[in-house]
Amino acid sequence: MNIKYLQELLSKIDEIKVIGKNTEVKGVVCNVAALVLYGLQMRLIVLEYDEKFQEQQEQIEEMKWIEISELCETPPVPETNRMMMKGSDKNDTFHPFMAVENISVGNNEFEVSGAENRKLNIEDVESIIFLSELLRNGWNPEGVDYQNIDMMFLTSIELRGDFAKIPEFENNPALHFTMGRDTTSYPVERPLVLTVNGEYSEKIWFNNEETEEEHWVQINRVYLSDMWADVERIYSNPKVFEQMTKEEIFEIKKNFEKDFIKICPKGMCFPIVEYECEDGISLEFHTVKYLEATPVHTNGSIGFMVRPDDETGILGMKLKAAVIQDPMEPDTEIVEAKLFKYHKTVVLDDIIM
Repeated sequence: MNIKYLQELLSKIDEIKVIGKNTEVKGVVCNVAALVLYGLQMRLIVLEYDEKFQEQQEQIEEMKWIEISELCETPPVPETNRMMMKGSDKNDTFHPFMAVENISVGNNEFEVSGAENRKLNIEDVESIIFLSELLRNGWNPEGVDYQNIDMMFLTSIELRGDFAKIPEFENNPALHFTMGRDTTSYPVERPLVLTVNGEYSEKIWFNNEETEEEHWVQINRVYLSDMWADVERIYSNPKVFEQMTKEEIFEIKKNFEKDFIKICPKGMCFPIVEYECEDGISLEFHTVKYLEATPVHTNGSIGFMVRPDDETGILGMKLKAAVIQDPMEPDTEIVEAKLFKYHKTVVLDDIIM
């Protein structure tokens, strides 16, 4: 690092107008710090502290020491896909401002074009310089002033449009954040024995593993899909790639197939579950075999979304579909699976400060 690097970091910021208002949303302490201008791009900066996240991190560190102390006594338990996904969910944090659609600062109204969030790090020079600039411009860090910087998050909300300067607003301006939809995942782990092309006459009830809240699913059918045939149909559709040359299409397809064959060998199928459930809820299924297997770490991932042929199911509700991404022989009849988690989409309450 040198002084020129620090100078370049500072030169990115053209203007700062401090706001410095704080609130608490679902246990997360939030300080709306400032509007910041970068060239013609304007962003609203929010600092967040979640005590629950800090407690989780402290528990993780404590478990690491316990595991290290036990290594000499017992061999380590191999990690499974289930353990990996459960651990990932446990570390998920709630960021209240990621679903914002519109913002009012005093009499100024802005549309949001996007938002990003990152965890701060005391060793990240750029973050420390940025916080220093906020303080130098009069930012009041109330609510987050005594928290460990390593346990804080910074949300940067990009406002739509080009801005030559930050609009004027009075001291202590009224803030109104109009929220959109947000999706939260909840653990279930309900064992299921799925019969390919079988009959499902009754609802299946399941509980939120953490709260015991009860929900239901009505499976309509389970079938096996030749995903390679589906991929071939997509790449053979001229409308999908009408803006590309044959050479470009060939290259994209070749790269996709190179990755996909590691997930699903040719001749194998993925099970598809078509189901009805409550509005705003979608389900995630995995086979027991996959959950108990050792994770295969790759540089990327491939996800599939399928659409049912019919719009409504046997109960007259919207028909949904989920892909179980575990390759199976085309003559498979029984799939031992788990309803692993459900995802619930809701419109968040506006944040008014």
